[in-house]
Amino acid sequence: MSSIRTSGARLRPPRGSHTVSFMNKARARNAVVVSIVVLAAMATAACKKPPVPGAECKTKGEIGCVDKKNGVICIDKKWESITCEGATGCMMTAGSGTCTHTNYAVGEPCLKEGEPQCAGDKKAMIKCEDSHWKLLNKCTGKLGCVANANGAKCDLGAAEANSDCTAQNEGNASCTPDGKDLLLCKSGKMTVAAHCRGMHKCRQLGKKIECDETIGQLGDPCDSDGKLACSEDKKTRLSCKGGTFVKDKDCKCSVMIDKVNCN
Repeated sequence: MSSIRTSGARLRPPRGSHTVSFMNKARARNAVVVSIVVLAAMATAACKKPPVPGAECKTKGEIGCVDKKNGVICIDKKWESITCEGATGCMMTAGSGTCTHTNYAVGEPCLKEGEPQCAGDKKAMIKCEDSHWKLLNKCTGKLGCVANANGAKCDLGAAEANSDCTAQNEGNASCTPDGKDLLLCKSGKMTVAAHCRGMHKCRQLGKKIECDETIGQLGDPCDSDGKLACSEDKKTRLSCKGGTFVKDKDCKCSVMIDKVNCN
């Protein structure tokens, strides 16, 4: 009788048959489940509509994207439109939106209350008030509105005496439209700081505003003691004392460039 040895030998399945381990079957099932979850998440994201301006929202300052250049921001529980500039524009990451926006304009939404900034066109100084940009001053001068680390400064350009100015412009100067006076923002009003009766009147040179006070009248305001001027009839030299021009001496007074001579 013949015998078959099995010890130490590996049994092979019959030719043509197939086997799959339990481990491989579990992996296959998991892969199917993961694929379904991913597809469901993609479908949900694709179906989610962007926020609509005017619709309700919950968190102030939250941003949503309408498209690459347009977004919405949550202000007072309502979505408001906002434009997004630059290379990144409006971008959603992990459900949170970001919007690059620096071209501020009056009426647009804002977040940092009380902070003055320059409008996007640099022609006005604006302030964040009640979550929206409000006009403070029009900056009609050559320099317009300039923002730096110390805040925003407004070149008021030609202004009228007694016209309003803001606390942010305290100390800023301007010429009147006719160039005859130098005005200074003081306590909310543009006040006459000097009469510019000289040949060059009041003018802007680069970043400076100059007032030609080489010609003056008794009692005219002045800003530094010892400053000299000729009277309009050129018969008297005047001197600044205590903030006003007073008589210095009678003489043949003349002006050479910006130097006052008395002969």
